[in-house]
Amino acid sequence: MNQKQKRMLLGGVQEALQEIENTPSFTKLIPEVRTNIVYCLPDETEPKNVCAVEGRITVVNNQPKAAGRPKIGGSDHMARALIHIKKQRPEIQAGINLRYNPKTTKAIKKHTEKTDTTIGEIDRKKEPEDRKKGKKKSMPWKINYLKKKYGEIPDIFYETPGLGKEPLYVYIGKDPLYLAREAIKIAIKT
Repeated sequence: MNQKQKRMLLGGVQEALQEIENTPSFTKLIPEVRTNIVYCLPDETEPKNVCAVEGRITVVNNQPKAAGRPKIGGSDHMARALIHIKKQRPEIQAGINLRYNPKTTKAIKKHTEKTDTTIGEIDRKKEPEDRKKGKKKSMPWKINYLKKKYGEIPDIFYETPGLGKEPLYVYIGKDPLYLAREAIKIAIKT
């Protein structure tokens, strides 16, 4: 990755982060594990090269607040998710995770009805035991599950609850600023 590409990734996540931090209602979408937004180059294959908010986005004084700044290698979980998703949908370059609850679900369903956004579900009850117990990574299974169930990875997908796992939404797209703005629309309706 050259310096121009690095600046593009850092700037893209920073711009999305600024929109999020300037929207108090976004706190309604931040899960207990906190939110991260990830962004990578079109041909990226390594999670370590994905840009993300180091330390994630949390809530401070009822405001969304980044724990750190955008950083290449600033995420593990969401970076791995993005790289696995890109194997099925190479055009995807960004993702954000959001809280799963009845209010968020209602707002997201309304959002998908008004847009061309697709939605899908990962049923954690169908997850193989070795993955549930952490003997194998669950991310490849989740992405393959979505591909088999829907024919492609939906733009927004969620995981049902699992033992010791917080259910979450993941929203994917080409651009982190677009995802931040779409998530803000959802937050305002939540």
